[in-house]
Amino acid sequence: MAEAHPIELRQRLVEAHERGEGGYIVLARRFCVGEASAKQWVCQFRREGHVKPRKKGGGTPSDVSREELDAVLAQHPDANAGKITAEYNRERRGKQRRHVSSIKRALYRAGYVVRKSLDRLIEPPLLLTTSQTTLKPPHGATVHSCIASKDALFALCRNFTLLVRDQERAALMNR
Repeated sequence: MAEAHPIELRQRLVEAHERGEGGYIVLARRFCVGEASAKQWVCQFRREGHVKPRKKGGGTPSDVSREELDAVLAQHPDANAGKITAEYNRERRGKQRRHVSSIKRALYRAGYVVRKSLDRLIEPPLLLTTSQTTLKPPHGATVHSCIASKDALFALCRNFTLLVRDQERAALMNR
């Protein structure tokens, strides 16, 4: 959700409207805001005497308790968000089950850092291949030793993807 417009802008628009410098549409265009926003600010000023932004809505509070998360994490201290969600939902059915994004938000609120699993990207083969291209680590190195960080892994995958795309484009153009 976007942040609220500054109070100074709101006040200038309302003051211009009160001085009769234009209607909602004209002032909205002049101050580069939406017409509905201009109308709401003027109505709010007339009704409440100020143009302060209202509090953002909250939505439905989560029913994922910290105690349940702590219990799951005690059993699986190294689990990623997907595994934590699977364990949390193990005894639940239907509407009692929670999506991984809900579990991630609850973990964040509880102060946990969610581990992102890179296992499936690192462990498979030592060579990344397609029908036309093979990307090999430098001589004498393994994929594991080449990847010093998560950023390096993503750079390796991104470069490989770009290389394959470029070669596939070139093959299509040569047809």
